[in-house]
Amino acid sequence: MLTAAGRRLLDDATPTFENELRTWLGDPLTARSLDQLASTVARLRQTVEDASVSMPTG
Repeated sequence: MLTAAGRRLLDDATPTFENELRTWLGDPLTARSLDQLASTVARLRQTVEDASVSMPTG
């Protein structure tokens, strides 16, 4: 769980992060490639969650 300060930092960083994703992934990849990437990332995330691998908190 994020603290209020952490939430503000995340909120401030999100537009920059999204712009970078758009620059490096969204612009050069086709819609089909983006769909495949999203599907792959979702499967990877589910695998990690299923394995109960904890994410670093600090």
